[in-house]
Amino acid sequence: MNTKKAKLILLLIAVLQSAVIFTGYAQVSKISNGILVKVGDRQVGLTAVKSSLFCLSLNNSSVPSVIKSVFIDKGNIVTPYTVISVAPSYGIKTTYGKLMINTDTKIWSLYDAAGRVLISAGGFLTTDSTIQITHTSQGLLYGSGNQATKSLEKDQSKSASGNGTAGIPYFWSTGGYSAFAVSVNDNKPATWDRAKDKATLTWKFAGKAANLYLWPAKTMQDGASGYVKLTGRPKLPPRWAFGYLQSKWGWDDSTYIADVATKFRTHKLPVDAFIFDFEWYTTTPDYTVKKEGKEGFTDFQFNPKLFPHPAKQIAELKNQNIKFIGIRKPRLGNNLSLDTARNNGWLSNPKTDRDLDFKNLGLQAWYKAKNKPLIKDGVDAWWDDEGESYYTCYYWWNKTQYDLLAEARPNYRHFTLNRAFSPGNQRFGYCTWSGDIYSNWASLADVPKDLLNFSLAGMYYGACDIGGFHGTPAKELLVRWFQAGTFFPIMRSHSDIGTTARFPFLWGEDGESAIRKALNLRYRLLPYTYSLGHEAYSTGVPIIRPLVMEFPADTAVANMTDEWLLGKGLLAAPVLNEGGKRNVYLPAGTWYDYFTGEVIKGPKTIAVQKALDEVPVYVYEGTILPLGPVIQYSEQASNTPLEIHVYPGKNGSFKMVEDDGTSYNYTKGSTRTTAYYWNDKTKTLTWKVSGIYSGKNVYKTIKAVLGKEEKAAVIGRKGSVVFK
Repeated sequence: MNTKKAKLILLLIAVLQSAVIFTGYAQVSKISNGILVKVGDRQVGLTAVKSSLFCLSLNNSSVPSVIKSVFIDKGNIVTPYTVISVAPSYGIKTTYGKLMINTDTKIWSLYDAAGRVLISAGGFLTTDSTIQITHTSQGLLYGSGNQATKSLEKDQSKSASGNGTAGIPYFWSTGGYSAFAVSVNDNKPATWDRAKDKATLTWKFAGKAANLYLWPAKTMQDGASGYVKLTGRPKLPPRWAFGYLQSKWGWDDSTYIADVATKFRTHKLPVDAFIFDFEWYTTTPDYTVKKEGKEGFTDFQFNPKLFPHPAKQIAELKNQNIKFIGIRKPRLGNNLSLDTARNNGWLSNPKTDRDLDFKNLGLQAWYKAKNKPLIKDGVDAWWDDEGESYYTCYYWWNKTQYDLLAEARPNYRHFTLNRAFSPGNQRFGYCTWSGDIYSNWASLADVPKDLLNFSLAGMYYGACDIGGFHGTPAKELLVRWFQAGTFFPIMRSHSDIGTTARFPFLWGEDGESAIRKALNLRYRLLPYTYSLGHEAYSTGVPIIRPLVMEFPADTAVANMTDEWLLGKGLLAAPVLNEGGKRNVYLPAGTWYDYFTGEVIKGPKTIAVQKALDEVPVYVYEGTILPLGPVIQYSEQASNTPLEIHVYPGKNGSFKMVEDDGTSYNYTKGSTRTTAYYWNDKTKTLTWKVSGIYSGKNVYKTIKAVLGKEEKAAVIGRKGSVVFK
């Protein structure tokens, strides 16, 4: 066959593949990853994306348009599908289900792989400036963040951000599917609302196009897995960020900083970073600065009162294994810098405020140049505050900082503390704290509500101001807050200027002792929590989970937030009220008191009373729990064997992951994974090691623990121990 004839045949095939099929008034054409269906005078796209999701695309005109959103992770995974064309019904079918639309009734529907109807009656309505998508709604809905309500169960999404709050256009339904929406303007995200009878749900989009992503998801875990396939995997922060981070507003001077560092180390109080507020870069806060700016205001310098020799002082902190995190604001205070920003169109609202529009490429380059010397002087991470002026502010702000770090300190992991989040921010190694809360018991009780909602909305690293920001807590309140913080993804305390700092040594011998005990437990759990970070990156399953995620059939935990799971089998039920008493609910199965080993059969509610230095913690049968030694900072070397605690009652497994702790090499496979398995019938613990990482920090020996029985072993590449 000659070349011309071959090219002609290929051209004919391409034409046939993209041919328009007319059936009555219906018109169907192939597009990338799916089909475009003419329904009345509108075009409806049905596509298969990211190997396990569908996308329903609508336009309020006859001309299709493509939505580009920073919420969606780049990279298109080719997803095999077949076209269904049985007039008047058209759709696409994949290995995971099918998405259909009827051109006569204009009803669309979603099915799982077994053909079960997940959404039976979807509809849509378009106007010149808005689009609505409706569909049937059954069961309970979870996700969407903490803005509409702190309850786990949801009936609406506000899809906006605030001080410690975030609304996300996403949910998982106990009906067996998940949904995520994208509008034409990321700063005007879609919202959803369920009717009072809970039978119908309506999505609302501002603009002329809408994408509704849908995927079958039998479990919350399936919902989370689809979410990260779509919006991006949660990158791990550096390992030191899993330790304890000490923050305050009002560090006095250089002597004060050095003295606090010395006290932490001499008092054997584990800590990995100090976090500095306004005072590290300016002598006075900028809250009274007018929109024109202030002459002489410093935005990108060290305050000489605290850091007369910044590079040298930060190096001294690092010699004590204490990292530096500095606050950043999304605005400028210096009048000349503001003139530059205003003249270049870099302000988001130049007539009213000083906030920066971080999506502007020119601003990004300028901002990176201003901050690069600070990174060179030793700044390890940023604390980004008050960036809620527009929905994607934190995204573009973090992207700028992420790109800067890649230039200034290549292959070092990005980590920031932020006061809100939007979809996709987890791609940066990003933490959100629950805002400027008050020092009272009600605020403490709200924190797990916030962080569990963060977990279910794609924000894997949640934190809070331990002790509360506004006010000075009572000693009992602060201790209980530290105990709860032991089981949060990121453990960080903070305090307002003029209040008593949350330094443990300022709270009496009993307070300091109780806080030290909580910190020691935090650091012993590092091999476990860090491995959960890797699990989140690989699967999308969050580090902290509401009980309903692992016990979905138990109606008692459907909306429970005063106790939660760290991983799959470690249940934290800290005291969140004054007096040391609380009730703890344990779902069906065998549970073990972490501290005493007491065996408790669930489902059962137990009343507990704990001394100031005690916290209720329970472990589920079949759990394999790795514990490290008590150390003073996360990177501290130790020859102590890794303890592998086994809780019998059923078979179990756990993958412990080790890496260098600071680089992105883990994304390229440079990890060491030890897969532990427990056979409950034979009372045998086995393990197998895989992966190429072999740094000096990996564990070489273990002490396997079953109740009071202990077995020592060398890890090697594989092994086993048998208990009596």
